[in-house]
Amino acid sequence: MQRGIRKNTNRIMFPDLAISQPLIQTVMKGMIIVLCLYIAIKCVNLITADKAGEVGNQVVSDTSKMLAKEIVENGSVMSRYMLYIENHSTLTETAKKKVLDQIVSEYLARSEYTYDTSDPGYNQVINLIYENAGYTKEETTEAKPQTTNKKKKEKAVKTAAKVIVPMPKVTGKLYTADNLGSFESVINKFYIVTAATSIKESDMPIKTAMSEKFRIKGSSKKPQILIYHTHSQEEFCNSNGNESTTIVGVGERLAEILEEQFGYNVIHDKSTYDIVNGQLDRNEAYDQSRAGVKKILKKYPSISLILDIHRDGVNENTRLVTEVNGKSTAQVMFFNGMSRFKTTGDIDYLYNPYLYENLALALQMKVNAEAYYPGFARHNYVNAYKYNLDLCKQSMLIEVGAQTNTYQEERNAAEPLARLIDIVMGKKKK
Repeated sequence: MQRGIRKNTNRIMFPDLAISQPLIQTVMKGMIIVLCLYIAIKCVNLITADKAGEVGNQVVSDTSKMLAKEIVENGSVMSRYMLYIENHSTLTETAKKKVLDQIVSEYLARSEYTYDTSDPGYNQVINLIYENAGYTKEETTEAKPQTTNKKKKEKAVKTAAKVIVPMPKVTGKLYTADNLGSFESVINKFYIVTAATSIKESDMPIKTAMSEKFRIKGSSKKPQILIYHTHSQEEFCNSNGNESTTIVGVGERLAEILEEQFGYNVIHDKSTYDIVNGQLDRNEAYDQSRAGVKKILKKYPSISLILDIHRDGVNENTRLVTEVNGKSTAQVMFFNGMSRFKTTGDIDYLYNPYLYENLALALQMKVNAEAYYPGFARHNYVNAYKYNLDLCKQSMLIEVGAQTNTYQEERNAAEPLARLIDIVMGKKKK
C-alpha cells in the first residue's frame, strides 16, 4: 500500500484534498453526457451541411436547366449558333463551345435576365444547350438520335420566346381586292406621287396586286431577312451619339422582334454606307449599299426579304406620331421607286424587273396597316428612281418617322412594323 491512502473507507485521502466517491461518479456521468452532446451536434452539423450542399446543387441544376430551355427555345440564339457552325464545319468541340458561350453571354447581356455568367451553374447551362444542339461526338455517331435532335432543334427555333407585340384586332377598315376600289381611287386615297414620275394601272393592277402571295421563305436555320441602312447616320431629335439612338438602333430593334417573337433568321447589316473617308457623304450611298447588299446576298442566297430602313426629313414643326398599344409611336411610310421620269419615260439604266412585286408588297403593307393600326402608316410615297429595290423580288424601303421624332418613338414603331411584316409575309396568319 502507498502511504497516505487507507483501505475500507468511503473517502479517498490526498495530502490536501478529500473527494467523495459519489461526486466522482456524478462528474464522470456529466462528462460523458457533454461528450455525447458534442458528438451529436458535430454529426448534425455535418449532415446539415451535406444536405444544404445537395439542396444548393439541386437549385443550381434546376436554374441551369430552366435557363438552358429558355435559350434553346429562343430562335435568335440557336439560329445564330447553328448558322455559324454550318459555315465553320472544321471547328473542334472546344471551339464550338466557346462560340456558343460567346453567343449566349451576349444574349444574356441584353435580355431581361440578370444571370451572372461567372456563376458555377453557367458551365452547366452551356453544356445543356450544346447537348440539345446535337453537335456532340456521341450523338453524331448514331443516325436515329441525330434525326430526333434535329426535329427538336427546328421546333425550338420556331417557338417564340415571348410575345413582344400582341396580335392586333381589326380597328380600322379591312380592305380586300373587291372593296379597295379602282386604281385611280387607290392612288388618290393611299399614295403621294411626286411630280418627277408617274404610276400606271399596268404597273400595279389592284386585284392582282392584292392577291399576290408574299412569303418569307425557308426555315430559320439560314438567313431569311436582311435589314440594312443606306443612310446609317440618320438621327432623331434626342439622339446622343450612340448608335442605338440612330436609325441603326431602329433596325436593331426590328431585327430583335422578328427574331425573338416571330422566329425569323435576320441579318442586320450596320455598315456605314454614307460615310466616306470618315466624313458624311450621301452622294454615293446607294451605290455603296448596293455593292454591300449584293455581297451579302451572294453569301446568303436564302434571304428572301430585304428592308432598307430610313427616317424621313420633314419641316421642324412636323411631328409624325401616333399611339400604338398605349405607346407614343413614330409613323412609317412605304417608299417605291418607279425607274421612270414623268416627261421622258422609263429610265433604261435603272431597270427594275421586280417593279410590280415591289408595288404590290407596299400596297399590302399599307392596307393591312389601315386595318390593324389605323394612323400608323402614312401615304405610300412614289418617286422616280430605283433605290436598289431591284435586288430582291421582296424588297421594301421604309421611312420610320423623321428627324423630329424621339428615338424612343422610333424604336416603338418597330413593334407594329414587325407584326405587319409577319401578317403580310408569314407562313400563316397570326
